[in-house]
Amino acid sequence: MDKTSKVIMTLTQSSGEWLNGCLQPQYHYVSLEIKDPEEKELVRVALSFEQAARMLLYNGEVECTLIRYRDLKGNMTSEKVNRPDTVHDRMKKRLREEFESLDKRIEDIRRDLHDLVNGDTKPNKKTLEELLHEVETVKSHYHSNRDFVLQQSEEELSKMQSNAAGQLSLFLQSKGFSVTDEESKKMLPISSSPLMIGNTKPVEDNYELKERVQKEIKDMTAMQVAELLNKVLHRIESKFPSSENKPLYMSSAIHVRNKVKICYTSYQSHTTIELDEAREYLEFLMSIKDVSEFKQHFHFKG
Repeated sequence: MDKTSKVIMTLTQSSGEWLNGCLQPQYHYVSLEIKDPEEKELVRVALSFEQAARMLLYNGEVECTLIRYRDLKGNMTSEKVNRPDTVHDRMKKRLREEFESLDKRIEDIRRDLHDLVNGDTKPNKKTLEELLHEVETVKSHYHSNRDFVLQQSEEELSKMQSNAAGQLSLFLQSKGFSVTDEESKKMLPISSSPLMIGNTKPVEDNYELKERVQKEIKDMTAMQVAELLNKVLHRIESKFPSSENKPLYMSSAIHVRNKVKICYTSYQSHTTIELDEAREYLEFLMSIKDVSEFKQHFHFKG
């Protein structure tokens, strides 16, 4: 009898294996092993129950995990599957990517308005019209990107629901419950149309912040002093050798009308100081040569 290649399917139990395309560790999964005519293993593939069901019921691609396989040199190797990001982390990343340009646009509008309010010249009609146009642009981009994120979220939730329904169906069958193909299909989410009508695309304009002239500290407004204080304080904090004795743990420096409020989380309180004093403190911070010279704003004069 001629030797032939073989494929062996096994129901595998594990302590919790992470597989491609799965949002939860798999304690039971399907293993497919392929051997050549010489009985040498070529590849072993793992599929979740839901992936195996989709492979059998539908046409098209299905995610799988290469448990081990023979490379071009004939050596056996394996694929490492890391734990996927949580839904929360994926949504945060997606929102950050889609709204990054809008955040920059809004920041420029805020700075332009601040300059108009604190400038020596009165705003003219053309300047106000340009700001209004920028607001309208942000509004239109925001709606487009919001719909795109919602559409992606719906697709991910649908995939999660399908994954859970497929695993439940096969789990019931493994426990001896009779589940027909028709009943199995009903457990998978089937919708005639998505909640979002049409295929929405995000607005990608790669907007960059405007270049602005750096004022001298003595000429800075409260907002400008607070923004620079934030940067300088965080830079100083990052240079402390030990995280245990950092005197900063700084959370924020913001402007309140014509004053600056500085908050150190380690003190769980904040202090609002006059603009002139904030300017002096900023000059002091920018003049120190070593982090050992650092002092909180309420100590630097003493």
